[in-house]
Amino acid sequence: MVRRLKTLCQEEDVAWEGTGPIAGVTPRLLARVKEEGLAGVSFTPAVQRVGSGTLAPHVLGRVGQMSPEEWEVYQDRGYAMDETVGKDGAEGAFESYLHGTPGQKVLETDKDGRITGETNAVQPQAGRDVTLTLDRDLQAAAETALAGFLDRHPQATGGALVALDVRDGGVLAMVSQPGYDAASFSADYAALSQDEAHPLMNRAVQGLYAPGSTFKLVTAAAALEEGFLTPETQILDTGRYTYYKSPQPQCWLYRQEGKTHGLETVSEAIADSCNIFFYDAGRRVGIDMLGQYARALGLGEKTGIELAGEQAGVVAGPEYTASVGGTWYEGSVLSAAIGQENNRFTPLQLAHMVATLVGGGDRWQVHLLQKVAGEAPREKVRLGKVNLSPGNVAAIKEGMLAVTQSGSLAAAFQSLPVQVGAKTGSAQVDGEETSNAVLVCFAPYEDPEIALAVVVEQGGSGSSLGTVAAQVIQAYVQ
Repeated sequence: MVRRLKTLCQEEDVAWEGTGPIAGVTPRLLARVKEEGLAGVSFTPAVQRVGSGTLAPHVLGRVGQMSPEEWEVYQDRGYAMDETVGKDGAEGAFESYLHGTPGQKVLETDKDGRITGETNAVQPQAGRDVTLTLDRDLQAAAETALAGFLDRHPQATGGALVALDVRDGGVLAMVSQPGYDAASFSADYAALSQDEAHPLMNRAVQGLYAPGSTFKLVTAAAALEEGFLTPETQILDTGRYTYYKSPQPQCWLYRQEGKTHGLETVSEAIADSCNIFFYDAGRRVGIDMLGQYARALGLGEKTGIELAGEQAGVVAGPEYTASVGGTWYEGSVLSAAIGQENNRFTPLQLAHMVATLVGGGDRWQVHLLQKVAGEAPREKVRLGKVNLSPGNVAAIKEGMLAVTQSGSLAAAFQSLPVQVGAKTGSAQVDGEETSNAVLVCFAPYEDPEIALAVVVEQGGSGSSLGTVAAQVIQAYVQ
C-alpha cells in the first residue's frame, strides 16, 4: 500500500517521503487514491490561507497559533488551545466574524485500518466572509507609486499613503513602506524586528508627523468661519512678521529669494503657501480656537478605524507644551498656525481632515469593514459635524485647485482627466538634514469622492510627492 501510494504521489508530482501525512494534495491525486481504495488511508480536510503576499500586509494582517497570553482571552470564548487566530490587522480586528467553529468526527476502523463507521459529534461551522472597503487595484497602484518614489529618493527612510472615501469614511487604500511579505513573516521575523526602518510599524495609523503647511487649511477654515477673514480679505506679505518683538518669523519666499507675495486673499495664500498670511490669520484666531477647529476636522483625534494601535496625535497648545516640560509663549501661535510647534498627526488623520473639510463638514468614522456575510452592509457613522459655510469651503478649495493648475503641482496633475485640489507641506525634523514631505489632495474638484494624504520621511519638499498622488488619482478614475 505504501509503495503504491508513493508511486501515485510521484506520478502526480506531490512530495511525500513514504511516512506521515501527505500535504499539498492535488484534486487528481485525491481522486486516484479514492478510486483505488487503499487500506489505511484516511482523508482530512485542511485549511489553506491564500494571502496577497506583499500587498497591504499591515492592513490585512496575519494569522498564527495563539500565544499563552491570547489563550487567557480566547479560552472564555470556547477556543481550543492550539487554534489559529488573527494576530493583527483586519485578521485580528474581525477575528470574531472570521473564525467559525471547528467540528469533531469520531471514526471507527477495523484491524486493517479500514473505516467502518463515522459519527459527527459536532458539526463544523465556517466563519463568515468579511468584505473590506479596500479597492485591490487602487491599493496596488498606491503601493507601486510610493515604492517608486522611495526608490528614486534613497535618503527617504519610509512613508505612508492613505486614500479615503469622502462620502462615508471608508478606506480605499492604505500603504506603509517599507513593508513585509506576510507569507514569510515567521521566517523573517527576527530580521524584521531588528530593522531600523521599522517595517512592522503601520506608519499610516501609528506614525506621527508634523503636518507642515497642510495645516494652513485648518487655520484658513477657523479664520473664515469665526469671521476674522472673509474670502475677499487681503493681507499684505511683508516678508517678515513683526507683530511681536519676538519671534519675527519670515515668509519662505522672503527667506529664499528676498521677495514677497504682496497682497493676498485666502485662496491666493493657500496657492502660494504664504507664511505671513497664516501667521496673521492664526494670531487673530488664537491657539484655543485653532485647536478646536483642528479637532473638529479630525486632527488629534482617533478616527475610529478598527485596526489596533492607532495613535491619537497631538494638537499644539499650551497644555501639551506644559505636559512635556516646555514653555508656551504668546508668539508660539505663529508656528502652530503653519503646522509646526508640537502638531503631530498620522497620515490617516490628515486624509480624514481633508475628507471632512471638502465633504461639507461631516466627519465620518473611518472604517475598513464594508460587509459581513449574512448581515446588512455597514452604515456610516458620523463622529462629528463642523459647520462650514459653502462660500468659505469654496474659497479654500479654490486655493487648493490653483496648486494643481498653476502652482507647484501643475506639471504632475496636468494630464489627469479630473481636476484635483491639493496642498503640500515640508516639515523639518530635529537632527535630520532633509525635511519630511507631506501632501494632501482630493478629487474630483466639483464633487469630491476621494481624499488622499501622503507622507514620506526625509522626502524633501511636499511638491515632490505630486507624481505619487497623481498616479493614485489616475488609478482611482480608471
